Amino acid sequence: MSDWQITPARSDDLPAIVELLQACGLPAADLDAALLESFLVCRDGERPIAVAGLQPCGDAALLRSLAVCPACRRHGLANHLLETLERRAAREGRPLYLLTTDAAGFFARRGFQPLPREALPAAVAASAQARALCPASAVCMHKPPSPTVLP
Repeated sequence: MSDWQITPARSDDLPAIVELLQACGLPAADLDAALLESFLVCRDGERPIAVAGLQPCGDAALLRSLAVCPACRRHGLANHLLETLERRAAREGRPLYLLTTDAAGFFARRGFQPLPREALPAAVAASAQARALCPASAVCMHKPPSPTVLP
C-alpha cells in the first residue's frame, strides 16, 4: 500500500475504473475515454485502487465517482483525491457540486453543504449524473471555490 501514487486517468484505465465504481455501487454508464481526461486514479503499482473525477459543467464542476477499493480504505486516499480535485476547481474558480446516496456525512465533514436538487446550476442539472444516473433520493451538495488555493 505504501507505493501508491495519484496520476491522471488513462483511456486504458476505463475497464478497471468501471469495475471499481461498480464494486463500490457507483454509476459508471456514462464513462468513456473523453470523460476520463478529468479523472484521477490512485494506483498501487499499476492497479487502480481509487478514483475520482471533476466533470466541468459550465462555470461549475461536478465532483463524481469518488471510490476507493474496499480493501484499501482507511488510508486517506479519498481525502487526498478530494483535496487534489478541490485545488483544481479552486484554481479554475469553479464551485463544486456532487450527488451522493451514502456519503453525505463524509462530504459534510469536508465543508460541503446540502443543496436542493432544483438549485443545481443548469449545466450540472443537465449532466447524466443528475438527469438519470443518480436516484432522486441522492443528496445534492455544494462547496464554493476556496479563496486560498494551495499548490
